[in-house]
Amino acid sequence: MTRPPPGYGDGLNRPGAEPEVLRVVRPADGTLVGELAVTPSHEVHRRVERTRSVQVGWASLLPKDRERRLQGLLTAIEGRTREIEDTIVAETGKPRVEATVEVVSVVDHIRFLLTSATGFFRPRKVPTGWMAWKRAFVQRDPLGVVGVISPWNYPFILSMTPTCTALFGGNGVVLKPSEFTPYSGLLVEDIARDAGLPDGLVQVVIGGGATGEALVRGGVDKVFFTGGPGTGRAVLAAAADSLTPVVLELGGKDAAIVLEDAELGRASRGVVWGAYLNAGQSCIAVERVYVVEEVYDAFLREVLAQVRKLTAGSTAGVEVGPMTTPAQLAWVEQQLAQAVEEGATVVTGGQRTDPASNVLEPTVLTGVHPDSSILREESFGPVLPVVPVKDAEEAIRLANETPFGLSASVWTKDKKRGVALARRIRAGAVCVNDALVHFGIPGLPFGGVGESGFGRTHGFEGMEEVTRSRGVVIDRLGLQQELWWFPYTRGTEKLLKSALLFRLKGGIRGAFSAAAVLMKGRRR
Repeated sequence: MTRPPPGYGDGLNRPGAEPEVLRVVRPADGTLVGELAVTPSHEVHRRVERTRSVQVGWASLLPKDRERRLQGLLTAIEGRTREIEDTIVAETGKPRVEATVEVVSVVDHIRFLLTSATGFFRPRKVPTGWMAWKRAFVQRDPLGVVGVISPWNYPFILSMTPTCTALFGGNGVVLKPSEFTPYSGLLVEDIARDAGLPDGLVQVVIGGGATGEALVRGGVDKVFFTGGPGTGRAVLAAAADSLTPVVLELGGKDAAIVLEDAELGRASRGVVWGAYLNAGQSCIAVERVYVVEEVYDAFLREVLAQVRKLTAGSTAGVEVGPMTTPAQLAWVEQQLAQAVEEGATVVTGGQRTDPASNVLEPTVLTGVHPDSSILREESFGPVLPVVPVKDAEEAIRLANETPFGLSASVWTKDKKRGVALARRIRAGAVCVNDALVHFGIPGLPFGGVGESGFGRTHGFEGMEEVTRSRGVVIDRLGLQQELWWFPYTRGTEKLLKSALLFRLKGGIRGAFSAAAVLMKGRRR
């Protein structure tokens, strides 16, 4: 099965020359949002260097002083909330309520950083072992300039959160938003300016694959990329030439497991929302459901009842909006057609609301072949396969039978059992009796395993990604010479052997053994 251009990332390996101008259109009706000049590749490196020159001063500030200045981000967002929502809706076609969720999530993330970043930078004391006359600690230092390549599915939150984390970490940022949603990315630079941050600390470059590659190769100190696995590999290959570290979030094929004791009303509502939020264009969307067979029919009835209530379309007030790009819609339709060819049944949905629209009806599939693409490859659309399983063991096995590992959910009244099963799912995060909500808790790390990528955003783990650790040792005694310095003597050997025995045996036994070595020569 041939895959179209990478699902929701920017292709560094996309064929063809970079256009000089980006035309941004509304998925809702195809009308023009605007046109933007593409940043030339040679200019990208200059922008990185400009940000680096500003970042030096930013990094020199105390964390609490950076925090004080970064509080201005909240005021800046407040002043542009309506504009942010309008821009997200125009570029993605999603319902306004989902655009508001992006803004809320960004604000909550900033609030978390405001209460946590200063403490994160406090030096961490480290035991010095047998060298008791030393003091040792670990401190965190900024990396320098962080490059962010963000996708189109959540263009504001997935541009702002890594940018804010990098800024709280003392870094500068050069952001390349998706070529489908560049205006949402430009708002990040506007907000930084409105907040009173140093001019040039945050810059945005515009373009597609060539611009993204220029950023990866442009001298940044780390790259945060969100997109598809194919493009993630291209990012990794480009970064390898300069040994630039990367954080990759590459999507998923997230499973929901519904056990025989699940509260079916809550489970069906949670799964339906998790599957069709943002027209299914979420990296952590519920893309397959494994239901223990004794409740399968009842659960399917509940799901269908919920799905058939959903409104889909391109107008205001709908719950499932258009898919953002024609290529992504074509991919989902291709998966659907193949699944049906292999014996699957479309129980509801499966068609565009209008042949000329980008709106695919919320779709439920049953009877899907186990090897079907729609159960193994990321769909990134409003499609939900519901699969019966014998028991929890089979559900866990099937949930782990993909190369992806981003998130999952378990639905059961027995919370202890849910947590125990969650530990066995190969995923970066698992919700018990909930779905997708972990992304909205800024203190939790976010990221995946396998083809879902590596590295983490959010939480203290996200702060660790935008800083480097530095070990510091301070001598407290000021002796003229350390015991192990030149020249080596018999006394040096005895001291080190006594130290070795002290550490090997520990406690009183170690102390007596060490003393015995030191006293041995004196008794003669």
